[in-house]
Amino acid sequence: GNMGLEAMQKRGRIQPGMLADITIFDPASVTDNASYQDGSQTSSGIVHVLVNGEAALRDGTLTDAKAGQPLRFE
Repeated sequence: GNMGLEAMQKRGRIQPGMLADITIFDPASVTDNASYQDGSQTSSGIVHVLVNGEAALRDGTLTDAKAGQPLRFE
């Protein structure tokens, strides 16, 4: 909230007018599949991911959404 970084003033809260990233998953089925040999493997068990209210992952499948925004200190 009041940490001084303007970009954070509207983030992290699920309410109208705010920007929240949401991940929906079953904790019993989440598995990290990456290793030191192949760090690009994605985790399994993540069902949906919303970034700024747009679906980035739907039913376990990546979408074409490019909703992420960098946070910069003024």
